[in-house]
Amino acid sequence: MKFWKILKSQIEQTLPEWRDQFLSYKDLKKQLKVMCPKDALTPPCLDADELNHFLGLLELEIDKFNGFFVDKEEEYIIKWKELQDRVARAIDSNAELMSLGREIVDFHGEMVLLENYTALNYTGMF
Repeated sequence: MKFWKILKSQIEQTLPEWRDQFLSYKDLKKQLKVMCPKDALTPPCLDADELNHFLGLLELEIDKFNGFFVDKEEEYIIKWKELQDRVARAIDSNAELMSLGREIVDFHGEMVLLENYTALNYTGMF
């Protein structure tokens, strides 16, 4: 299966508010096809402007998903500390601990999604 199909499938399965934070792989690939057509008889001769434009697009994509990751990481550090504090306060309440257990499982799921997000974007870049 081609990378774009894998990436598209993962994007569709992730949280809706994350979808526009993934690597714009298809747009970058289109730009590369314009710069380096497959049907050319000679190797592409890229000028500095084309190359700088493409590198600028890559940098924007890296900044986009790196910023998203850093924001989520900060959010998760705060959330984890809050969950730890709530567990410490609820140590004598089984009902509260059960509720917190479900929240911790959900939190773990979000962290796994972030890990997958990072792996997919890294794979798309390299």
